[in-house]
Amino acid sequence: MLLDSLKHYNWYNEPSNVRFVEDGMLVETVPQTDFWQASHHGFNKDNGHFFYTEKQGDFKMWLNWHFSSAVASDQCGLMIRVDNHNWAKIGFLSPDTSVPQSGCIITSNGFSDWSSHNLSANSSDFWFRVVRRGDDFLFFYSVDGVKYHQCRLFHLEKASSVIKAGAYCCSPQNHKFECILQNIG
Repeated sequence: MLLDSLKHYNWYNEPSNVRFVEDGMLVETVPQTDFWQASHHGFNKDNGHFFYTEKQGDFKMWLNWHFSSAVASDQCGLMIRVDNHNWAKIGFLSPDTSVPQSGCIITSNGFSDWSSHNLSANSSDFWFRVVRRGDDFLFFYSVDGVKYHQCRLFHLEKASSVIKAGAYCCSPQNHKFECILQNIG
């Protein structure tokens, strides 16, 4: 990962421990962080870590996360964001079971929904991609960086021409999670 390519990126809720290692940017999440609004669980959280740049008009973005271990609810992935009531994320989700999942959450007008897909490979490397066409978005995931699977097509009603897009990670439970952002483009 070239440092120069990250000069247009900013943090929303910067984690307390971020450093560059040989494989990329290592992020240690703060415990009890998440992105979620209202639905089902009855709470609002907007304190997860989001490393973003602003994108205008139609665009494509991809990124790759690596980690060595994760426990229940740990997450890392890709997020697009208008504001705290309108955003979407796709990422690796460490479930309460032994089956790793790709989770996709769309938050519209302050209400989050959630869909998940069991992953066939038990991997510690995940790739995510988003494609924007107008106010419509496509989310994809991959466990090998070659073969991508479409996970979700959705419309983000409040999307403006400029939107924040980038990498997110969080630890909803009471522990830290270390993950390495290896590439972003």
